[in-house]
Amino acid sequence: MKSRFLSLRCISCGTEYSADTHSRCLKCTGILSARYDLKGKSFDLPQLGRSIWQYRDMMPPVRDADIVSMGEGGTPLINAKRFGSSVRTVNLWCKVEGQNPTGSFKDRAASLGISLARSWGKTGAFTASSGNAAAAISAYTARAGLDCLVLVREDSTPSKLGQIAMYGPKILRVRDVFQSQESLAKALETVQSTLPCWLNHFVWAPYNPLLIDGLKTVAYEIASDCSDTELPEYVFVPTAGGDLLYGIYKGFQELKTAAAIDRIPKLVVAQGLNASPTVAAIESGSKTVPPTDRSETVAGALRVNFGAEHSLIAVRDSGGFGVAVSDAEILKTQKEIASLDGVFTEVSSATALAGVAKSIAMGRIQKDEKVLAILTGSGFKDFTPPFKDISLVPLAETIENIPSALRFSFNL
Repeated sequence: MKSRFLSLRCISCGTEYSADTHSRCLKCTGILSARYDLKGKSFDLPQLGRSIWQYRDMMPPVRDADIVSMGEGGTPLINAKRFGSSVRTVNLWCKVEGQNPTGSFKDRAASLGISLARSWGKTGAFTASSGNAAAAISAYTARAGLDCLVLVREDSTPSKLGQIAMYGPKILRVRDVFQSQESLAKALETVQSTLPCWLNHFVWAPYNPLLIDGLKTVAYEIASDCSDTELPEYVFVPTAGGDLLYGIYKGFQELKTAAAIDRIPKLVVAQGLNASPTVAAIESGSKTVPPTDRSETVAGALRVNFGAEHSLIAVRDSGGFGVAVSDAEILKTQKEIASLDGVFTEVSSATALAGVAKSIAMGRIQKDEKVLAILTGSGFKDFTPPFKDISLVPLAETIENIPSALRFSFNL
């Protein structure tokens, strides 16, 4: 299947660049985005199979032999009836991205990025992350037979690094690496100059604009799953840098241009209350996302004090909005979606559902409107066990004591 890729184009001034550009626009500093020839394009929905590469004509050109895939994508869309009822909505759905190979939506970007790395003759890839992106890139480089380096915070916990370490990357703690955009950029530039034959795989459009096209497949799948029903009115997206949000917007935009759908759902940014630079920018009407002084939230994957303007474009063009929720709301929601609908999702993902609940309570969306929350990662990624001491779990001293233990502990 031949790629329809044309070029990278600045979303601000329209200047075009080649596929291997890893920067903002050199003319106006705008963010770059891949464009495709959509003339005569027909999206046959629903698609069959499970892999983002079923949409390879809408991806940058990669040779068959260079594709690195583990069946990422094709994640389920489920109706959260009981949780929805608890927050007074009758049409709530969840896209469960935790069912990707390493447990998060970042596998979509890693599959595309590491495939491009092989296609471009890179010998390794590096990133800065102590979470989902690091796990995904470490796994896909391992599968591709490439070297991998992960820069992490100096205070990263062993529990967060456990999954990442299993894939065998080189892990380097760097003090203050995420202190600001400037410190992050300096760290990545330093590694690139030290390892010139490695790919900078930091998952953010200002560094890697092509990776958006792995993430836009989320929108393709939503449209496929909704081919016999209505598209959602709203899509709530847990947002840090904004790539997933913009990727979903871009996917819907391409589908609409190809006449596969007739409208784009309203996109909603969900962030932690004290780490909400994008929400603040939306509410102030800013054209950029100014950095904030604070980045404190229990949602570790969303603990950022900066963002980028592509997320603002996605929200405003789709008619969406932003919502910030407290730590208490996030943790309450994480437990409730598990106990009511059997979905164990990471804390950061629960931010989207907490945003749904808050938006309904505020009257920003109506209870009968179709709402979809993107649950970006598995609950095993980041959670606090409900008990720290096994003695807190009721014990039957003997098998014969089970009935009495049930009556005493659970009133059964």
